[in-house]
Amino acid sequence: MSSRRGYDRSDKVFHALIVKGNLQFWGAVAFLSLFCTIVAFYVQNAAIRKSTPTRASFLMGTEPLFGLVLAHLLLTEPLAAMSLIGAALILAGTSAGIFFEKRT
Repeated sequence: MSSRRGYDRSDKVFHALIVKGNLQFWGAVAFLSLFCTIVAFYVQNAAIRKSTPTRASFLMGTEPLFGLVLAHLLLTEPLAAMSLIGAALILAGTSAGIFFEKRT
């Protein structure tokens, strides 16, 4: 359904997504995109290639735990009971996996 101006609500949403920024802003976006995303992803994958598949899966499995801890420390996110139970389960599973890997 069109409004009086000749565009519908989806046009308003699209125009709200347009970001206006100066050169410093776009430079920061480029830096974050290149170094904090692409380079970090490459370095992580290069390091994982030198590890065992089991240890690599444990590292990847604990990423939500690091997110929980950093969100609490840096952003003062509250630690809910379910989050702490999930963190305990992640740590228990990772510890059990490392223990059983050493036994084989």
